[in-house]
Amino acid sequence: MACSTIRLIRLRGERRLHNMERKSLRNRLLNVLGHVFFWGILFIIFCPEPLGLGAFSLTIFEQEETLWFFLYGFAINLILFYSFVGIGLPRVMLKKWFPWLILINLSWWAIVVLLESLIDVQYATWALVDGQEGGRSFSEWVSTNLVVSGLILLAANFYGFTSAWFRDRQNQRDLEQEKLRAELTALKHQVNPHFLFNVLNSLYGLAFRNDDEPTAEGIARLSQLMRYMLYESNDREVPLEREIDYLKNYISLQQLRLDEKTDVIFEVDGSVVGKSIAPMLLIPFVENAFKYGISTAKSSFVHIFLETKEAFLRFEVKNSVHVIHSPPKEEYGGIGLKNVRKRLELLYPDQYLLRARPEGKMFWVELTLTK
Repeated sequence: MACSTIRLIRLRGERRLHNMERKSLRNRLLNVLGHVFFWGILFIIFCPEPLGLGAFSLTIFEQEETLWFFLYGFAINLILFYSFVGIGLPRVMLKKWFPWLILINLSWWAIVVLLESLIDVQYATWALVDGQEGGRSFSEWVSTNLVVSGLILLAANFYGFTSAWFRDRQNQRDLEQEKLRAELTALKHQVNPHFLFNVLNSLYGLAFRNDDEPTAEGIARLSQLMRYMLYESNDREVPLEREIDYLKNYISLQQLRLDEKTDVIFEVDGSVVGKSIAPMLLIPFVENAFKYGISTAKSSFVHIFLETKEAFLRFEVKNSVHVIHSPPKEEYGGIGLKNVRKRLELLYPDQYLLRARPEGKMFWVELTLTK
């Protein structure tokens, strides 16, 4: 009966997860199509004939020159819109300071208006052949471009803040999706934790009675590891001390199988009191260091450093690299690193820097977090 219930819950969860992933992909596709449709409609309406309906007209140029004038102006305003949305606004949202929003807008506006007006003057000089009248002064081009670029900037601000609100909601859905995926994984590998801890306690008592202190200590650390994974890692954040204890227990268990040829260092610099972190965030780097940095035949090392300063955390892992144990591309260069970055994007957007690369016979990973 219990197995049937678990199977039913798992099937429902898998169906829900599939629907959420399909909906996320559909939303991204609709967003791209919406942009193409919006700008395409504007282009068709305003573009001079024969490419459009000709709502835009400029009497100082002939039809062909007016068409080219519209095309490069349209391209400049597209660049203005997407550069501001992709570069300017993210910095505003990171600062979260209203005067910074005004400064960024004015800077973008002034630069684009100045450049476009200079281009317009040069184009008019080329397009208006000798004998033609109707040329415009630089100040007149500036006046026109101030209005057009101002409207584009207003649209970019509206779109940027609106999409940021929807993106925050999407991030919440992604977090729910990640949590659901973790719950499904737990269901697939479900073992009664009370039974497991009872067995570990029995093994600990047996090893202790037989004066096998290393085995008893290893079992105790394994029990602490599993208790943390089962009961404490479901929270959004945990005290940094608990995450460090988890790393220390994991390293101690790894050292049970190592000999004197392996140099393992774990150092913590700075106060960790009162600080928190997303659970299980640091362990993938340590796991990979032991998985690919240890050789039973050659001297090896795993050096781990954690530094904290107020709202700043730096985590660094260095390990030796051996040819037969070197990390495959999908670990640090592909899927593995993508998964870590995805979780960091969800939990610490615009607050992290992750670097990973080989350096000679060493692999180096550094993660910095700011709050």
